[in-house]
Amino acid sequence: MTIAEQLACEAKELTFDELPGEVIHQAKRLVLDILGVAFGGYASEPSQVIQSLVKQVNGPAEATVLVSGLRTSCLYATLANGAMVRYLDYMHSCYLTKDGQVLLGHHGESIPPILAVGEWRHKTGRDVITAIVIAYELLSKVSHSTGGNRGVLAKRGWAAETLRTPCVMALVAGRLLGLTEQQMANALAVAASSNTELGILHKAEEHATMARTLRFPYGAYTGILGALLAGNGFTGPLDVFEGSHGLAEVVAGGEMDLETLRRPRKDWTILNTWIKSLAADGNILGHLEATLNIINEHDIKPENVAKVTLRTRPRTYQRVAMHRYPKTKDTADHSCYYTTAIAIFDRGVGPDQLSDEKLNDPRVRKLADKVVVQPDPKLDESGAPDITEITTTNDEKYVREVVHPKGHPMNPMSDADVEKKFSSMAEKFMHEKHVRRIIDAVYDLEKLDDVGDLVKLLVVPRQS
Repeated sequence: MTIAEQLACEAKELTFDELPGEVIHQAKRLVLDILGVAFGGYASEPSQVIQSLVKQVNGPAEATVLVSGLRTSCLYATLANGAMVRYLDYMHSCYLTKDGQVLLGHHGESIPPILAVGEWRHKTGRDVITAIVIAYELLSKVSHSTGGNRGVLAKRGWAAETLRTPCVMALVAGRLLGLTEQQMANALAVAASSNTELGILHKAEEHATMARTLRFPYGAYTGILGALLAGNGFTGPLDVFEGSHGLAEVVAGGEMDLETLRRPRKDWTILNTWIKSLAADGNILGHLEATLNIINEHDIKPENVAKVTLRTRPRTYQRVAMHRYPKTKDTADHSCYYTTAIAIFDRGVGPDQLSDEKLNDPRVRKLADKVVVQPDPKLDESGAPDITEITTTNDEKYVREVVHPKGHPMNPMSDADVEKKFSSMAEKFMHEKHVRRIIDAVYDLEKLDDVGDLVKLLVVPRQS
């Protein structure tokens, strides 16, 4: 068997009854998290541009655009809903192990396309949960084969999604569409050989653009399209991973660990998920939490801050210390200068702190001027992510170190925390009773005969 055929077999064979209770519950928590983030990104410019396109193309009424209730094809719903999720960079991250050392990606971005295809084909809640778990585990496997998000693909200038997203989403879509294993393998082959995404979409030196919101959604679009084509008899190179000029040779430069792809799954990596408590790049969360702890504990006012020193790992420094005055929200949530300044100014870092008004506030910029970032190689050795030191105008110094920020796999959010995060964004669109209905429906997802019943709840009621 080729690797594509082996992965197709793995995606086809897993059943809901094989899933441990903790895995099922985690999947539902992650659905709730992603739906909340989608609400948070609904009003964004990328989301609105895509919805405008949806209205123009007037596609078949297969799936629903969240919040607005627009009906369109599952392909366009994948783009629209996926852009909402990616916009805030508030979605959770998945790791190889609970220590959080090897980042495998933002696997929750697989949920919007799964819901789109599931709604179209009237899949049950059990079908959707199983598809989500398959997506997380296979995304982890493919990502692991190239060293994770900071592995060989990043070094060669590719976006990590260029490889894993079309491959895995073709398989997951194929399963939901009822394809055979061979058709699923062909779906992967077609999608994987027709999709590339450049690293410029997220390179720290570059200012981020709207195209960044399509990193996963466009790969998922390609994967679903590959499944639809394969279901109608279309074929692709089944040795797309290991073949001459295939993914391993061309995209990964011969550095892909093909044995990782061939080995059966051992653990449930979905349990190693970091649900973000703050709307910023994951590399910043440690020192943001440390900063907020100091500010809140000692009631330090912005005008009383003389200097803020951030000590972090060198690789983190290279990613988040590039832009002191970010021009866009997409760059701001990756700037340790801006996020630290707004954390001190607003005592929080959420969607409301990423508006144009906040970005251009001279008081926030004045605080950003007081932030100093120091790369510290010793932190790589100790494993401590971030240290914040705040010096006040009275020459008082406060230091706080955070090893595992809230939401980290070794410091997980409670169900109540996840619900609060969801509600904070959903309640901007609907009454709290309606929000509670959504939360209850997600927790009862395996009882739904048609996942479309959940999707209907995700549309803002007319009276709102």
